Amino acid sequence: MGNMKYFYFGFGGFIGFVCGIVIQMIFYAVEKSGNRILTEAGRGDYGILGKGLMVLFEGLPYMGIVLGVVLVRVMFRKDIEKEGPDDGNSSHGDPG
Repeated sequence: MGNMKYFYFGFGGFIGFVCGIVIQMIFYAVEKSGNRILTEAGRGDYGILGKGLMVLFEGLPYMGIVLGVVLVRVMFRKDIEKEGPDDGNSSHGDPG
């Protein structure tokens, strides 16, 4: 059970990555439909803010991985901390 936390973190990262990809696909579909939200932001009409938004947009899947791992850490903190050096078979107060 000690390695289950890595499974939790991996699953959270995977889900975050998939969500980032889906959000990118939605923005690409909006761009293709004729609303040039990202193109206008990146051309310089919005200055450094628009270029910063473009960089954030390109990194969405990777930020999703990090946010997924953080979310798993927050949601399953008690389960992860419960696993001790001997795979969670005894609590901290048990002699062995």
